[in-house]
Amino acid sequence: MKTIAVDESTWKKIKLLKDKLDARSYDEVLQKLIETWHLVELDRKVEDIVVDDEEAEVLLRVLKERDKK
Repeated sequence: MKTIAVDESTWKKIKLLKDKLDARSYDEVLQKLIETWHLVELDRKVEDIVVDDEEAEVLLRVLKERDKK
């Protein structure tokens, strides 16, 4: 187990999050924060993907053919 140092305002926020998330431990709070961060980052990357209509049609066709196999 590791220890991390946080300032008082951060500590208060983490304690509030623990209660709001109904988490059993501060480790669980941090795990949920990390998971949320990853999901937000993934969402941002997905938003950046731009495909025109023709490319989208080709992609859909390829995916449908792959599912048939």
